[in-house]
Amino acid sequence: MLRAIEFFAGMGLMRAGLEHVGVQTVFANDIDETKAKLYVDNWGQHELHVGDIRALQGDDIPNADLVTASFPCTDMSLAGKYRGLKGAQSSLVLDFLRILDEMGDRAPRTLMIENVMGFLTANNGRDWETVVSGIQTLGYQAAHIVVDASAFVPQSRARVFLFGHKGAIKLPEPPEAQTDLRLVAVAEEDGDWWSPDRLRAFLDTLSPIQSKRVSCYQKRFWPGYYGAFRRTRGGRPVWEVRADERAGTLRTTRGGSARQAIVRAGCGDIAVRWMNLTEYARLQGAEHLRYDSVTPSQAMFALGDAVCVPVIEWLAKHCLMPLLRQ
Repeated sequence: MLRAIEFFAGMGLMRAGLEHVGVQTVFANDIDETKAKLYVDNWGQHELHVGDIRALQGDDIPNADLVTASFPCTDMSLAGKYRGLKGAQSSLVLDFLRILDEMGDRAPRTLMIENVMGFLTANNGRDWETVVSGIQTLGYQAAHIVVDASAFVPQSRARVFLFGHKGAIKLPEPPEAQTDLRLVAVAEEDGDWWSPDRLRAFLDTLSPIQSKRVSCYQKRFWPGYYGAFRRTRGGRPVWEVRADERAGTLRTTRGGSARQAIVRAGCGDIAVRWMNLTEYARLQGAEHLRYDSVTPSQAMFALGDAVCVPVIEWLAKHCLMPLLRQ
C-alpha cells in the first residue's frame, strides 16, 4: 500500500481523491478546528494532527511515498492583495519545505503542491521561482500542470499543481473542459428562492450588459441554471451572472461577495437564490461525505477552500501513480 502525508489537509478532499486509487494517508495536518471536525467525521482522528505547521519538525512526520500541500491561497489572490510569500498565510509553504529538509533521506520521493493560478505570477513570478528552486534544492525534479475542474464538474476552477520527484518526471496534457457539463446537473429544483422584492433588487443592480444577458436567458425555451457573484463596482454592490451554464469558482463563504448564487431562467421566468451546501458538495465531487458535525455555512467555507475530488483522482491516476511506481 502506497502511503501519503497531507499538509494543509482541510476537510480531507485530497485524501478522498487519493484513496480512490489506493493511496493511504498516514499523517495529516491542519490548523483549522472546524475543518478538523469534518476531517474526523469522515476519516477518523488517528492520522490527523491539528495544529500550526510551524510547530512541526521533520522527526514528527512518518515515512511515506508521497507528500501533498494545498497551502493557503489567500496571499496569492486579490483577496490577499497578491502579497504572495510575503503574506502570513501563503508563506507557510516555506515551512512545508523546511520539514521536508529536516526529514532528510526519509522525505517522500514524490510531492504535489496545489494552489490558485496567482501562484504562478505573484510578485512577478518570484514566489513561484522561490518554491520551485526550494524543491529542486531538496533533490526533486520539478514540473507543473494546470487542471480546471470544468473537465469533471460544472464549475470553473483552474488550479496549478506543482510536482516534485526524485527521478525523471514527465506530465501528461491536462484534461479538456467538458462543454456538456451544466449547472442544472447539480442544482436542486427546490430551494429558498428569493422573494419578488429581493429578486427586483437583484435585477436592479445589473449593468446594461448583464441585464441584456439575463433577459436573453429568460427568453429561452428551456430553463437554464447560471452561477452569479456579487461584486463591488464603483463603490456599490452589483451582481454579475456567468456567460455559461456553470458555476464560478467556489470560494470560502466569508462575506457576501464570496458566496455564490444560482440564477434559474427560461420560459419567460426567472428566479434567484443562494447556492446551498448540497450543491457546493456536488460541485467539488464530495457529495458522498458527511457534513453534520458543523453548520452548513462552515461546511461551505471548508468546501470552497478545498480541492475538487475528481481532479485529484485524475492527477493520481495519470501523474502520481506513474511516478510512485518508478
